[in-house]
Amino acid sequence: MKQESTRHADGRCGLHHRWGVGAVLAFAVGGLNPTEGNAYTAAGDRNFPATLILPQVGPSDAFWSNVGTQPMATTRQTELDGTYSKLITERLGIQLEGGVTWNGSVTSAHPIDVLLQYEPIVDQPHEFVLSIQVDHNFGSSVTFPVSPATTPALTFAKGFGDLPIDYLRPLAITAYGGYHIAGGAHPNQVTTGLSVQYSIPYLLSKVAYIDLPPFLRGVTPLTEVVYNSAVGRTYGQNAELLIAPGISYSQGKGWELGIEAMIPATKAAGRGIGVIAQFVIQLDYLLPDSFFGRPIFPLNEPR
Repeated sequence: MKQESTRHADGRCGLHHRWGVGAVLAFAVGGLNPTEGNAYTAAGDRNFPATLILPQVGPSDAFWSNVGTQPMATTRQTELDGTYSKLITERLGIQLEGGVTWNGSVTSAHPIDVLLQYEPIVDQPHEFVLSIQVDHNFGSSVTFPVSPATTPALTFAKGFGDLPIDYLRPLAITAYGGYHIAGGAHPNQVTTGLSVQYSIPYLLSKVAYIDLPPFLRGVTPLTEVVYNSAVGRTYGQNAELLIAPGISYSQGKGWELGIEAMIPATKAAGRGIGVIAQFVIQLDYLLPDSFFGRPIFPLNEPR
């Protein structure tokens, strides 16, 4: 089973500016089948599929693209983003992201966003991964006027394969917490989030084989919740709470596909149900012996 770090994250201000501070619209690639596989994030026997709204747990060698659309107060907002993620060492990586937003008939190109991420803890027996990250947005582009901003954050993932109840062992959670330090006159923001996953591939390979249709053997149902709020007494009424149920799908071909509904639980998060889809090409799976598929400095750090 693959144990390399292959994950992604992004950080921008607001749930509807990439759906959250540090929100990652990402896809993973993994070999998820009933016997073994490769995953976007792995620890012990656990393959963590990529989340769609929350940031991923650690760095990767991958390229991904995502598209999401949701009704807002006066128009529909649609975003298309692309990210290149590169491992510097086995545990340290960098991501470069850009994209385009459509608000009705208005098109805006995003300024470049850079994220540096380090993974200090991988506890294989307990299926636990933790990473720290710093995201920086370089500010205004011609069509997207925003101030430069920096977001330090923490992410982790925990699988429950060590539970004594077999049919709970495929459960896993991931979580994120970030503090968005805004430039100019904009308020700082706090974003937190949680995902709950139930891995059918883990169920079939580690708990009990069940004769399921081929498609279901690669499915992981998951639900994500993201909360974003500006810091300050007067900003609480504009807090954004978004709930996103959906699925992740992979059959071990060097890619992963996912789709989620985006259900706003506060007015600031949107005025109707949206949808987000993601796709990632995992370069360490497809090009393992190339510059694009391995760390720049392979230090063979213990994991």
